[in-house]
Amino acid sequence: MTATSIDKNVVFYGNLSELYRLAKEGKIKTTLQGSHTRPCKFWTATKILSGIKNAIVISHGPSGCAYGVKRAYKLTNSRNSGSPYEPVVTTNMSEKAVIFGGEKELAGAIREVDEKYHPDAIVVATSCASGIIGDCVDDVVNKARSEIDAEIMTIHCEGFAGEYRSGFDIVFRQIVDFMEPPTPERKAQLADAVNIVGAKMGPERTEVETDVKELVRLIEAMGARVHSVIAGDCTLEELKQAPSAAVNCTLCLDLGYTIGKAMSDKFGTPLNSTILPYGISATEKWLEGAAKYLGMEEQAAALMEKEYAAIKTEFEAAKSYIEGKLAIIEGHDAIKCLSLAHMLDRDFGMRVVIYNFHPWSTEARETSVDYLLETGLDPEILITKGTLAFGKYESMKQTEDELLDFIGGLDAESVVYFGSSLSFPHIPVVDLNAILNRPRFGYRGALKVARCIKTALQYGFRPRSALTKQMVFPKNSGLASTQSLSGKLAQDMPDCTVYAAGKKRGKCFNE
Repeated sequence: MTATSIDKNVVFYGNLSELYRLAKEGKIKTTLQGSHTRPCKFWTATKILSGIKNAIVISHGPSGCAYGVKRAYKLTNSRNSGSPYEPVVTTNMSEKAVIFGGEKELAGAIREVDEKYHPDAIVVATSCASGIIGDCVDDVVNKARSEIDAEIMTIHCEGFAGEYRSGFDIVFRQIVDFMEPPTPERKAQLADAVNIVGAKMGPERTEVETDVKELVRLIEAMGARVHSVIAGDCTLEELKQAPSAAVNCTLCLDLGYTIGKAMSDKFGTPLNSTILPYGISATEKWLEGAAKYLGMEEQAAALMEKEYAAIKTEFEAAKSYIEGKLAIIEGHDAIKCLSLAHMLDRDFGMRVVIYNFHPWSTEARETSVDYLLETGLDPEILITKGTLAFGKYESMKQTEDELLDFIGGLDAESVVYFGSSLSFPHIPVVDLNAILNRPRFGYRGALKVARCIKTALQYGFRPRSALTKQMVFPKNSGLASTQSLSGKLAQDMPDCTVYAAGKKRGKCFNE
């Protein structure tokens, strides 16, 4: 891949380490322009809180804040997993409360929630309104603590008071306050147990072999067990006992490191910190880190040998077909694209280019960037003007044209695009978000990805229909995302089923 006369559209082309250096030196703009909207701190905080079972979140603010997170998290969790619905309550701050204060309404809401729902825990989450007027939320909560049965804490997560990432971090640091110091008895009981930390959004889907379930399966196959997934449908009692587990294993490195470091500092709980375990090499690093603290190095080695033997023949055949090809990874999800780059380079021997990895991500995902560079992997980064134009991290017509022009005459047999299958119709596409029959982690996940890459390359000669192109890029519109489809189709239909002719709904090409 070489630059052509289209260089005027290129903002950056080089290695990750170079982009990282320029960002640290202030030589490349790392701030997000106003059109690049992200969730606010309140949203990301409540996303983590939604994963604590039998805990009620009281949103101290206008009703709309509670409505949004209820729809996005609590109702989604209940629908996907069949778990009981746990309300998100609001103090419904009005204009009057904004002027005179809403402390009285908050005190009443705490009592009502305790009496009506009998939760194990109540978490008061401040919104912009209560934060701006300076309600004494901590005083109300401290007074209520002796008057209710539930345990209670405040999370100061008003949206204006920090970028979206800070909402994750503040919750993971503060729920450590629910935990209790290890005791000899508990440590003996949990000597063979690990916590998976850095999870979010509650219980796992019941009908899908999710990535977390695969990690639990591998831990159990090694002869150990998972004490708690934090915060993925974990109970208050599990949180209390969590510091006594043998080790914390990160799910997401950035988020898992936050709570793992807090537990290590406060309780001395060991931390096994790795990137998302996409692929064989990352999975083995994850398992070896867990085994070290469990005293199960031999069991882990035996498990890894068995797991690889189960996929070896098909995996190595696929690898021989894939090796040396160019992988272009859509960079809007920084943590995922860095983990995919690690897998595609180390496990498949592909040349990796991360496309439109926003310079902002070098600061927001510093933990993962540092980890990747320390492993000796320094992928190429290509950023074009399109990613800075409209504020869409997903692909747009402009960025499609910029990439196609930049890569020039590469044919469909030499390049694979990892991103949304609703874009880039002239490049074989692998959309990992459309793989419903997961897992994508572990050995089985590595084989799944290998199959998808091979299938994408084998079917790369097939042009997508004019109708599909029209759906993806509506006339006079530059945006390309699932929002181009009807709301129902975009929400319920996995991308791959749009193109998987002759297959049942929800199945990918290779199944």
